[in-house]
Amino acid sequence: MMPSASGVVGTAGAGPRRLRLAHIITGLELGGGGQVVITIARALDRSRFDMDVFCIHEGGAHEDELRRLGSDVHVLPIWDYRRRVLTYSAPKTWQLASLLGAGRYDVVHTHLFQADTVGRIAALKAGTPVIVKSLHNMGRWKKQSQVAIDRVLNRWTDKVICCSDYQREVADAQERFAPAAAVTIPHGVNLRLFPASVDRGSMLQALGLRPDFITVGTVGRPIPEKGHASLIEAVPALLAQHPRTQFLIVGDGSLRAELQQRVAARGHGDRVCFAGARADVPEMLALMDVFAFPSLSEGFGIAVIEAMASRLPVVASAIRPLSDIVIEGTTGSLVPPGDAPALAASLIQLLDDPDRRRMMGDNGRALVERQYSDRHMVGAHENLYLDLYRKAAARRGQVPDPLLCH
Repeated sequence: MMPSASGVVGTAGAGPRRLRLAHIITGLELGGGGQVVITIARALDRSRFDMDVFCIHEGGAHEDELRRLGSDVHVLPIWDYRRRVLTYSAPKTWQLASLLGAGRYDVVHTHLFQADTVGRIAALKAGTPVIVKSLHNMGRWKKQSQVAIDRVLNRWTDKVICCSDYQREVADAQERFAPAAAVTIPHGVNLRLFPASVDRGSMLQALGLRPDFITVGTVGRPIPEKGHASLIEAVPALLAQHPRTQFLIVGDGSLRAELQQRVAARGHGDRVCFAGARADVPEMLALMDVFAFPSLSEGFGIAVIEAMASRLPVVASAIRPLSDIVIEGTTGSLVPPGDAPALAASLIQLLDDPDRRRMMGDNGRALVERQYSDRHMVGAHENLYLDLYRKAAARRGQVPDPLLCH
């Protein structure tokens, strides 16, 4: 939107002007950064904001819904990890910059390292007034060269959004932010989706599980840092104390086949269901009685608040930020990370006490309603966008549209 002669960024003729947002991400996968983008899109105040999405690797599961919500989705194969050299395409990065310039976006919001890199470069070339990035993991995997890229591009980034105070502390030490360059906005969930109404018996039977058994479940990709091995190691102890127990593991990842083999070798294949990646996470949670989350490293732990929104008691690893979310004895229990016997003992305590499970589940739901709803999360993003827009307008000697700043 071009400024008027008075320097006011205003309407383009029909209706009040809306702030234009461009979210740039590698792909729209289930969970992770894709989940954050779709959560923002679903709860965004469309009377004040337009939102389009640019994928620099591939589309994904959320493409169709984003379009139904009114967002344009552009897939530009700028980054491809399969290339041996030149994993980034310079011509397509300039194409992205051209699209950002043509779209006259007020804010570019990037997600995940590869999109953070090309997205911020393209936004700078396009002259986008406001640039922000979100962190979705702890970044310990980054090479020195990647950290150096972040440090350089952070100089032209108006704000770094972290999903937990712990992530913010770790990222600050790694990326060396300028004072006040980062902000914490916790993830949120759409409470209307939890708990889901399901035909529990039929769904469990379809998964090869029994409706009359207690179900211990988890949601997360089976990769080393998610700690699924501890849950698998805890299975024999739980079955010894509670033979009418079964396990539901939702998510797909590099360790899935190995974990399935381990379960089958112990003769527990009929008690542990690996459901794979699912789009119906609320429905999967509705099949569970207890939620286990033995992760070894998290930036936030959105699966935990989804479980609490579903009124499930949680047993999680005593790591930050999970220990900032799970209240010991109130919404769940915390156990040492990687300690399968401790995990089993805490789960057995909950299986022994249905009343305690219900109390913790109700407390968890109340906590999510107070602090971790999608409206809390998206409202904080909207306020941040508007605040940065006002500051950018002031730097450019423009008077921001009052309709956007009330």
